[in-house]
Amino acid sequence: MNTNFTLKAIFTLILFSCFVSITAQERSCGMLEYMDQQMQDPEFAREYELSQEKFKVKLQQLLSEENFSQRGGNPIVIPVAVHFPTANEADRACLEALAQNQIDILNADYTATNADISQWNAASGFYPNTGLGVASISFCMALSDHPVGLDSELLEGNPAVTIGYDFGNGGNTDSNWGGYMNFVIRPLGGLLGFSPLGGSIAAGQAVTISTTAFGSGSGCSGSGIVPSFPFNLGRTTTHELGHFYNLAHTFNGDGNGVCGSGGDGIADTPEVANSTYGCPSVGNVAGCVPGETALTMSFMDYGDDRCLYMFSAGQATRMDAWVAAIASQIKPGVCSPAEPGFQIASNNSEILSCPTTDTEAVFNFSYTTIQGFDESTVFEATGAPAGATVTFSPTTLSSSGSFTMTIGNLDTTATGEYTIAVTGTSSPGSVVDIVDVLLKNTCTAIVCDTYASDANLALNIADGNSGQAGQPLLQHIISIPDLAIIEGITVNVDVTHTYIGDLIVRIIHPDGATFIDVYNSDCDNDANFDITFDDEAGALACASPTIGTFAPREALSEFNGMQAQGDWTILIADFFAQDTGNLNDWSITICAEEALSVDEFSLSDFAIFPNPNSGEFSVKLNSNSGNAINIDVFDIRGRRIFNNSYTNSANFNQTINLNNAKSGMYLVTISDGANKITKKIIVK
Repeated sequence: MNTNFTLKAIFTLILFSCFVSITAQERSCGMLEYMDQQMQDPEFAREYELSQEKFKVKLQQLLSEENFSQRGGNPIVIPVAVHFPTANEADRACLEALAQNQIDILNADYTATNADISQWNAASGFYPNTGLGVASISFCMALSDHPVGLDSELLEGNPAVTIGYDFGNGGNTDSNWGGYMNFVIRPLGGLLGFSPLGGSIAAGQAVTISTTAFGSGSGCSGSGIVPSFPFNLGRTTTHELGHFYNLAHTFNGDGNGVCGSGGDGIADTPEVANSTYGCPSVGNVAGCVPGETALTMSFMDYGDDRCLYMFSAGQATRMDAWVAAIASQIKPGVCSPAEPGFQIASNNSEILSCPTTDTEAVFNFSYTTIQGFDESTVFEATGAPAGATVTFSPTTLSSSGSFTMTIGNLDTTATGEYTIAVTGTSSPGSVVDIVDVLLKNTCTAIVCDTYASDANLALNIADGNSGQAGQPLLQHIISIPDLAIIEGITVNVDVTHTYIGDLIVRIIHPDGATFIDVYNSDCDNDANFDITFDDEAGALACASPTIGTFAPREALSEFNGMQAQGDWTILIADFFAQDTGNLNDWSITICAEEALSVDEFSLSDFAIFPNPNSGEFSVKLNSNSGNAINIDVFDIRGRRIFNNSYTNSANFNQTINLNNAKSGMYLVTISDGANKITKKIIVK
């Protein structure tokens, strides 16, 4: 989510990220422009300047040491977390192995122990003023003290690899992961990767890498994470991480550079006007100073992975100084194996209930042991409503499994919100873990309403050109009249376009400042889509046309807790020429809490029966209003599973069939004009 709505900020990821041309297979980077945009955020700029001041002090200290290129000593150990937002949990073993593969590459590249460093012996004669760089940095996979509640499959003792977790809501910073060196692997629509220049570990900033450029080998094809030639040796991550540790490129420009600009500011990397692509012969690219040649094998140039194999001594010193300056931000001790113990996690952390209709609420938990822990753990709860009973089943566990907590006698309790702390305590070791759940005993339900544009809008999407958005940007408004605090939201967008990889689709909240990019150049040369964007859905599966329900690029849950009322705007932009299209229609479904209605029908013979039932039930009422009778059925998450309108009659009696509905509780809403009533039913 971004709360600074400017046209320049709209397409930051496209315009200001390191990228590779799919057709030319050339590496390129717009890091300076990216930082220009980031520095518009006063908080980012302030933290960056503070870090740069600390860095300058550390750099002077290191440069003052004799023979700084061979300092040695104990390296600073940096714990790594790797995030695969679009991957499949079934590939966890493969993805964990790929993450370790990339860490191994980094450890070799940063300490000059990579196999291809042997090429430097022959090349060094062309660079008499350049030393081989060995950084005092090492990387390890974090194994313990993981952040909780983010990925149910992220277990203590296992590598810090998240799968399906939308790091930073599609962005490059996630405070949940402060203290780690974060790598985010996601489709970038042809981009190779990007990173801040001088990144913050404390803030949870990340290096973001394309699914086609992370690690080496065969990758994990089941999740679409496959390193692709010529960027298939993990050197994109080495390059972008260099930026994170405050290294600039070794050249002044990418095709428009001129000599005299100072290069990267490091004495032992020759100044070069422009970047170098592919695999040039050693000493074949002239530098700015007569007799000097470009250090084309530096990880901070633009060559193919197989032809980048070293940092200079000055580059290593600069990175060491940056890491030393931010060393206090690094989370300590998390690369050691986890201590034996257990974790409790809630599978339904919030339940809605009502004393006038409910007698109990059931919470489900998972209990996971760590490192062979086998002590008996007993469960207890505090914070339940006065008068309620609390029972656990089973009452104890000594191995991984599940348990339930039933809050009973709700019909004797007062309405209100109750945070209940569930504590597990083992014996004899007294290991403790606590998780909170919320009982909203407030006589409310989650109800979802859809607000749609007119059909067949046929609004033209202006054609772009060479990475510039076509003008005017397509914008269309849906006005939502109802006051409601958003609990959940989905968006459907129907577009006809001959190359949907050109497009970005943005949803803007009525405040005019908060927006989410639901689609961002995701499907390359496919045509047309009709997508319902839902955070709970799976990763986008591109086709021609792309039709179905898929997760958005950025999480729509960022709108949760905000007011729904007002003018919602969809913005669509096209960035490349020759392909055009239209917005056909779009809609927003808002799920919000609404109070369960009292019986507003004046007649006494209203009934729903049987209840409980097998998914088939009858609605009976007596009405002479002449209004149509509307019947909606919602599941407990507030998703509408049935909707129909019926002709009124004096003695209305209609049978409803929910078509193989799963067992559980459902809400049935019957509307007769302004009169509305909501009742709960149980399907067995």
